[in-house]
Amino acid sequence: MEITLQEITADNFYDVCLLTTNKSGIPTFDEEFLCSNSVSIAESKYYPLLNPQAIYSDKILIGFIMSGPYCKDNGNFWVLRYMIDHQYQGKGYGKKAFHTFIEQIKRRGNIEQIHIGLDPDNIRAVSLYTSVGFEFTGERKDGEDVYILKLIQNAP
Repeated sequence: MEITLQEITADNFYDVCLLTTNKSGIPTFDEEFLCSNSVSIAESKYYPLLNPQAIYSDKILIGFIMSGPYCKDNGNFWVLRYMIDHQYQGKGYGKKAFHTFIEQIKRRGNIEQIHIGLDPDNIRAVSLYTSVGFEFTGERKDGEDVYILKLIQNAP
């Protein structure tokens, strides 16, 4: 299984919008722990420093991630959305895809740490992010617990 992160384009945006974490397979505006991919893609047009990407396993679209400097947090680098479609959850794609994302960010060389906000009730997400090295900061932002992954060990 080769995981790649690809640009959202006119060719794939509709399919990305159809991805969902809902067990019914029907995407909704607000899902249990995140908003829909269509909202995220629209948001990226108003905040052009955000980078929405499609997640593929080989040639199969399996998920979505959006990251970049967060305007409500002094430009710190955040993962604002991350999801694996309901039919691919629990198969190891989430962790592997997130490792691919971390390697992509490390290659950029200019980001010291990645922030993420998690609903404390989202046990699966907390488990995933802590397993790849995120640590809880003890802070809350926008109703979520803030976690940080330090890419450079001397990062604040």
